[in-house]
Amino acid sequence: MATTADDAGPAAAPPDGHAAAGRRRPEFRKGRPTLTRERIARAALEILGEAGPAELTMRAVGARLEVSPRALYNYVTDRHDLLGEIVAVCQSDRPQPRLDTGRWQESLRTYCRDLRAWYRVHPGMLALARAEDLTPFASADLMRPDDILVGFFLDLGLSPQNAYRAWSITVLQVSGFAEIWDAWHDRPPPGSDLPGWTGVPPNSATGELPHLQRVAAQSAYEPPDVLFESVLTMLIAGVEAMM
Repeated sequence: MATTADDAGPAAAPPDGHAAAGRRRPEFRKGRPTLTRERIARAALEILGEAGPAELTMRAVGARLEVSPRALYNYVTDRHDLLGEIVAVCQSDRPQPRLDTGRWQESLRTYCRDLRAWYRVHPGMLALARAEDLTPFASADLMRPDDILVGFFLDLGLSPQNAYRAWSITVLQVSGFAEIWDAWHDRPPPGSDLPGWTGVPPNSATGELPHLQRVAAQSAYEPPDVLFESVLTMLIAGVEAMM
């Protein structure tokens, strides 16, 4: 993505976003919340969720916070620095796995539910990871929950290869569900009728899609939470098959 002059940052404006030791910034100034790196990053996350990575510019973040783009450079050096703070803030919200091999099925379900909720709170992050190179911001802390999940699968008796597969599939199932199914339900297209959607195009002729029509005729609308539990049931069955 091209970087604008606003995104690159002014040449002479060293960031002073970290207050001096012992000094606290006021929570509000002139009726508006005081800027901090975290507030700037959370405003950027809002833009990501609403408009996607292409609209994530320093100008857009400044407009969201009702400040000039130059005011942001007192806290973040440039757009690259902002991306690092976005990753850090998003990671700070990530649920820590509390997995128990003694009741592994239920504890895995619980963690997957928490992970799904985290993805839903931060829509757009997966799109950002596809659009931008976020690997420079990877760290041991960033990968700690994944390391715990892999260790959990190893403790269940899976081989290293199968533990890797179980970890990868878990993340893919949860993130994919949040990215596609939840996103469509959380932010439905204008005029869509989610409760009335059966999975079969309403204008399809009888017999044109016989198998889908049979399923639609015999199945009521299934809320995302119910469908997600079926996803977890299939995930757990797959892990059991590898044990």
